[in-house]
Amino acid sequence: MKRERLALIPKARYCQECGTKLLENAKFCLECGCKLAGLDNFLEDKPKRVYTVQTALKEYFQGTIGETKLRSAIRQGQIPHVRVGVKILLREEALDKWMVAQENAKQLSS
Repeated sequence: MKRERLALIPKARYCQECGTKLLENAKFCLECGCKLAGLDNFLEDKPKRVYTVQTALKEYFQGTIGETKLRSAIRQGQIPHVRVGVKILLREEALDKWMVAQENAKQLSS
């Protein structure tokens, strides 16, 4: 009985432009105004997080890594990134992969 009820609950939708959670029958995003007429304008899963260097240090690493080490890894091409003007943008999944690589390297050297 419970499984049937859960199957009827619609998945949450998120605006493809700004990532805001959408109302069930929304035709426009309330945050950015994006028209949601077609299926291409929304995502069923919340978009992955994108960080600047400063927000990555504060929110992702939470003070466990220094800015010098992070910028060095970016310069060496260890962490995929995108430059937008003077800002460096880092995807959360790229940071996750780098962290796993760091953990694996540490285990091998021990």
